[in-house]
Amino acid sequence: MPQGIVKPSNQIVAYGDVKPIEIEVGANATEAKMLAGRVVIFDDVDQTVMEASAKAVNVVGFLEVDPAKKKTDNYEVGDQAKVVVDNCFAVLTLLASENVTRGDPLVTADDGKLAKQAVGAMGAQGQVVAYTWESSNVTVDAEILVHWKPSAEPAAAS
Repeated sequence: MPQGIVKPSNQIVAYGDVKPIEIEVGANATEAKMLAGRVVIFDDVDQTVMEASAKAVNVVGFLEVDPAKKKTDNYEVGDQAKVVVDNCFAVLTLLASENVTRGDPLVTADDGKLAKQAVGAMGAQGQVVAYTWESSNVTVDAEILVHWKPSAEPAAAS
């Protein structure tokens, strides 16, 4: 029996009792970026989502594999996407050249990927959405195990 949490090969959720919800892929989504393991935000119309941008603050969840498709197949505009909003352990896409250590807080990067939260002014860092469960320091995008547990971004002082 393996120790720890094993990365799944055919789904994104690695551990946790989650119930993905179906949300329509919005008109502003870039279909090529609507991949399993990518973070999504609200699109312009209620009950629609698109890929997250850098330091997003309106994160909905992340895309899970559509049971009728392969892990590498993207969702298209108008599709009902499987979106995980529950706390869990998942294999998500870390931006290339991010040097992370176990426990580092992660925020969104462009295209629904994740990046290490940078030091900066409160209210300008993005919403912490996950914490690394393993270290990574590679020059290409990496699929890493994370503890998905979104929190609110602190508001900037006025």
